[in-house]
Amino acid sequence: MNQDLIQQELTAGGNGGNTTTGYATGAKVLSSGTYRCSNRYMDLVMVYAEGDVFFAGPDGKKTTWYALAPSLSTKDSGGGFRSVKVDAGTI
Repeated sequence: MNQDLIQQELTAGGNGGNTTTGYATGAKVLSSGTYRCSNRYMDLVMVYAEGDVFFAGPDGKKTTWYALAPSLSTKDSGGGFRSVKVDAGTI
């Protein structure tokens, strides 16, 4: 799987917009969506429903969760952005 497709999958979902607000382990989820936390070694991406409680991070320690943006656009190597991942007629 190429990096563009991975990035597209990681940015789909979220709480209706890009946010820099973090939510601590144990906090109640206010808006259903896809959230990410990380440590020095890995990122953890989870889908949470409103009312759930944020889990501990990938190493079992307290962490901060961030909502992922719902955008499906990704940055291409030329510095621009594109939304279509396949050429027309290839599927």
